[in-house]
Amino acid sequence: MADLPHYWRSLPSDSDLKARYAPPAAAKGGAPGALGALVVGVVVAANGAILLGLLVAAGGLGWGVLVYKATAYAEQQRAAWESSRVCLACTGQF
Repeated sequence: MADLPHYWRSLPSDSDLKARYAPPAAAKGGAPGALGALVVGVVVAANGAILLGLLVAAGGLGWGVLVYKATAYAEQQRAAWESSRVCLACTGQF
């Protein structure tokens, strides 16, 4: 048995197992865009177009929630990968 991250780093780059045991992808950052949409919505609402501003702000807030959940899920997957082990005899993951 070996720690999966250590085993993965020790594999040669041309190994077929390198892709099989690769860490999960990191979440793509979308928080600046969501924050920008929220700010634009507030500015539009403050300049008189209240309904449009609230709609844009709500969209930015919803987008921010989705980005937050995607980031939390990716971090959870990454933590599970970090604590995984691999059997060197049967190459099964645990």
